[in-house]
Amino acid sequence: MAENKMSVYNDEKEKALTREETRAQNNYLSPAVDIYETEDGLVVMADLPGVDKSGLEINVEQGVLTLEAHASADVAADEISREFALRNFYRQFRLPDSIDANASNAVLKNGVLTLSLPRAAAAKPRRIEVTTH
Repeated sequence: MAENKMSVYNDEKEKALTREETRAQNNYLSPAVDIYETEDGLVVMADLPGVDKSGLEINVEQGVLTLEAHASADVAADEISREFALRNFYRQFRLPDSIDANASNAVLKNGVLTLSLPRAAAAKPRRIEVTTH
């Protein structure tokens, strides 16, 4: 029976069996993520400050959701002082088999990604009508 919850790669053995988090030389942060379950599926909300649509890559491959985001600050001025640096983000989740990744959609607004992952039609609860003969 398939597990009905998303999972984060916490197990080193699982990482080794699937794939590496990243091979890039860049430093990545793990973004803060909230996950909600609704009647229709799952909603993932991720804080991605400094990221715009062109810097965001979302993929689902072999049941693994990957969020990769590159932050940038385009300020039309000469820099006088800088006390912080924008970082890139990277995170992966294993999706339950009941999710239809092809029907998902994503909205990025004010640095917050909202990713809707609907359940497959076969996994949605349904009522069976009873007939009498």
